[in-house]
Order: sequence, then C-alpha cells, then structure tokens
Amino acid sequence: MDKKIAILGCMDTKGEEYSYIKRHIEKAGCKTLVIDVGVINPPSLLPDITREEVAEAAGRDFDKLISEGPTREKISPVMAKGAAVILKKHIAEGKIHGIISCGGTQGSTLAAIVMQELPVGFPKVMVSTMASGNTSNLVGIKDITMMFSVADIMGLNRVTRMILGSAAGAVCGMAQMKIEQVKTERPLIAITTVGITTPGAMKAREIIEAAGFETIVFHAVGTGGRAMESLMKEGQINGVLDLATIEVIQEMLGGYLAATPERMTIATGLGIPQVICPGAVTCNTYGPPETIPEKFRGRKQVRHSSLYTNVRTNADELKKLAKLQAERVNPGRAPIEWFIPMKGFCSYSVEGGPLYDPEADKVYVETLRSELRKDIPIYIRDLDINSPAFAAETAEHLIRMVKKNL
Repeated sequence: MDKKIAILGCMDTKGEEYSYIKRHIEKAGCKTLVIDVGVINPPSLLPDITREEVAEAAGRDFDKLISEGPTREKISPVMAKGAAVILKKHIAEGKIHGIISCGGTQGSTLAAIVMQELPVGFPKVMVSTMASGNTSNLVGIKDITMMFSVADIMGLNRVTRMILGSAAGAVCGMAQMKIEQVKTERPLIAITTVGITTPGAMKAREIIEAAGFETIVFHAVGTGGRAMESLMKEGQINGVLDLATIEVIQEMLGGYLAATPERMTIATGLGIPQVICPGAVTCNTYGPPETIPEKFRGRKQVRHSSLYTNVRTNADELKKLAKLQAERVNPGRAPIEWFIPMKGFCSYSVEGGPLYDPEADKVYVETLRSELRKDIPIYIRDLDINSPAFAAETAEHLIRMVKKNL
C-alpha cells in the first residue's frame, strides 16, 4: 500500500519550502496530504485541506475568526485544534502514515501542539529553527523527531535544500519501514528508574518478566514520569514499580528533573496497583556546579556527568517530601505498598558514597510513617535500593498485587 504523508504548515509564507518537501516525498514513492494553516496571504501551494476546513474542524468560521482580530496568538490555537482533529481522524481511518512540518517559533509551536496530540509510534518530523535549543516544550512526551534547520526557513538555498530534502526522506523512511510487531496479551508493568537506581530496576524487570509480564521502563527525569502517567490514562499499564520518585522532590525544590504536580496521583486515582520506593530522592539535580542556586551550595554534591551535578537533599526537605507524597497517594484507593531501603536510596547515598546521610533518610521514614494512610504498608529493609534482594522483593510483591487486581 502506498504511504501518505501529511504536510502541515502555512502554505502562504512557507509555500516554496513545502512545495520542495512535497516533491521529495513524492520522489521517494509516497503520496502527500497538504494541510494549510496559514492566515496571512492566499496559499502559494494549493492544499488538499484548506485553512477554512481546518478552522471548521475546530468549530469556528475562518473568516469570522480573522475578522475578530488577525493575531496569530489567538488564531494559532484554533488552527492547531482543527488540524489535530482532522489528522487524528485520518490516522484512525488509516489514510495517512506520517507527518512533516517546518517553521520558526510560531510554526514550530503550532506543529508541536498538533504532533503532541498524535499517537506514539506515528512518524512525526519537524524541521525547526528552535531544534538546537531547549525543545522540551515542543517535544513534550511524544516521539517527535526534530531537525535543526541551521538557516532560517525563508527560501531555498544550497543549505536548506539539503536539510528539507533529508527531512522528507526521513519521514518517508519512517512511514515505509515495516516494524516488527509482537502481539501479546501479557499485562504491562511500568518501572521508573534513573542511572543511580539502574541495577535495582534491571533486577526487578528480570523477575517481573520471568513471571509472565511485559515491562516498560521510564527514565525518571521529569518527562519519564509524565509519559508513564499518560499511558496510565490510556489504559495501557496494569501495575507500577515506582522505584525512582526523584521527580517529586525535584519539582518541590526546582531541580532539572522536575515532574508536574500530577506526579504520583494518577495510579492511585485509576486503581492501578503500585509499589513505591524513595529511589534517588537524596538528589536535587542541576547543571555544572556554577548553575547550582546559592542556597544549595556548600552541600555534599557529586558530578553525575560533565553536564549534571547532584546536590544532597537535607532532612527538612525529605520531611516535606514525605508529607507531599503521602498527600498525593492518600486520597486514592488503589493497592499500594511502600518499600524503604535503609542502606541507601541510590548508589550515591550508600555508606561511603558521596551523598551518604543516614540521619536525613531516617527523617523521611519517620515522617512517612506518621503521614501515610494507616492501611498502606511500609516495608523497611536493611538493604540498599540496588540490592538484588530488595529489588526482588519489591517485584514479587507487585506481581502478587497485579495478579489479584486483574
């Protein structure tokens, strides 16, 4: 079957560039579906789906929308909403197999809003002037492939031709690739981890999969927890080993790995069984040492890599964390068990490690005991989080909980 690629963008200001992309997609053997979201001039590349149709899909009349005030700030969200509605319908019907867009700040923002609405696994390519900076707000928690445009996307030249042509080839290659699919009825178990809890996560994964489950592991760096909880909302996850709850304390303290206030509330609200651990909550993460806020300087710290530094959290912060975590899970009625590895919450906080502070860790445990709902069991073990015995026990408990809940 011929693959069809959606080309999304402003066909007035970027018509020349999109015509070039369209030609290269067709040279690669794919068909195209041009969707116009331009609002300034008539399109120089005639679309298959007009801007009027896009606005209508969002429940608005395009001409009236423009007359209300021709500002992109007000119009772009409407056009993004309409484009997402149209694209999701085409995807559901199997009519398109990939999407490509290009632009600067405004074009990238609109395309990102749309692409973040599309399913994981659906090919998404964005050529953007913003792609060499912080793209977290553009990518979000979806598998968007971003390519830096090097030059501004304003006309064709020896540089932009290479980049736009390569991007067209990339999305065609993604769409045409026959990906091996393994059908499975096995329940899916989510595991969170970071580098300093990886050995424990690997052991837990081994045991969970040996018990007949499929696992999906999330890197708890802010986006990982959000992605996991997004899949929970879609009904794809049957149980959670929340080994690394580092994202919550980083949110609380303003660290680089912060999640949102929604973190640790979804599983409990949806009734998904979970085992929770304080993995890596001993760390607040920043960039190189000079980026650490003044109030955290002078504490124990360790360079995790050339780009990141972990600063030790103190007793008062861990006390606040325990209260916050209890507040987030107490209202739910999902099966929950808490496991505490007293010999170290991460590889850096074990005895002899650079972030060793057992007294601060004890404050976390004492606070959790007093704040957590009394029917939620807390298992305290004289092991560290990466101990095979600790990981095995958390996995075995979760397996029993999930089986009971299926």
